[in-house]
Amino acid sequence: MNHLYTRFCGLGGAVSRQRGPLALVLVTATILATLLFTLLGGCSSPPDDSRRSVSVTGDFGTPFQFQINNFVRRQPPAIYVAPQMVLGRRPRALFVPLRATQQIANAVSFSEMLSRQVWQVWLSLNAFQALEYAPQGAPYEPSRAIALARQRGAEMVVGGYINHYMDGGSTGSSSLSLAMEVYDARSGTLLWSMAQGGLMEARQVHDFYLFSIRERNPGDPSGFIARSLAWDMGREVLAWVDPSSKEKSFWDTVFGSKAF
Repeated sequence: MNHLYTRFCGLGGAVSRQRGPLALVLVTATILATLLFTLLGGCSSPPDDSRRSVSVTGDFGTPFQFQINNFVRRQPPAIYVAPQMVLGRRPRALFVPLRATQQIANAVSFSEMLSRQVWQVWLSLNAFQALEYAPQGAPYEPSRAIALARQRGAEMVVGGYINHYMDGGSTGSSSLSLAMEVYDARSGTLLWSMAQGGLMEARQVHDFYLFSIRERNPGDPSGFIARSLAWDMGREVLAWVDPSSKEKSFWDTVFGSKAF
């Protein structure tokens, strides 16, 4: 039996090909469905957004099964404080681990784990000339973080809060909300204050006549949500230091700036 291999946006899937009008119709429908749900996942996504992964199984004796990675449902960051003028350069900054405001078990170790993932995303965005991670400054407290940044010779300090956390594991619903702040270390002025929340719903199965779609969740949904939120909020700071870096995607043009 031959196979028809489909690829779009770096994704691929194998479907069976048999002769005959009905087989051709089914293959066409399968390809169109693959493309549709790949497009819904989006081609212009942050590197950690696994909506780009689609796998296809099945033959003409059984319905095709599409497996897609679940995604983070979220709105754009809520910006409370932001500079009025573009900075136009990459400053040196100190990153202090976030403070967990919710009563959770092992709050210090959890905050450390989550903060490092946020820091790594901000580091990868290259919004700062240097972004030093300072575990000795945990948990985040603005005045203490600013004093530490001055000692380290940093121009700015980055910190924030873990305001909400619910871990549903790989099968249930998970949610997380973060607040990020950026201070000028010399003057103590608050430059950025923003917050964002994300939800990853429990995995579901969507059954259709010719195919079914099964969602799969990552093993660490809270970390996945944290990286997605860090990407969104970090892009706001990146646009401040380098306005040319902020490019609208195709979906922003069609649907506005709403992020799913």
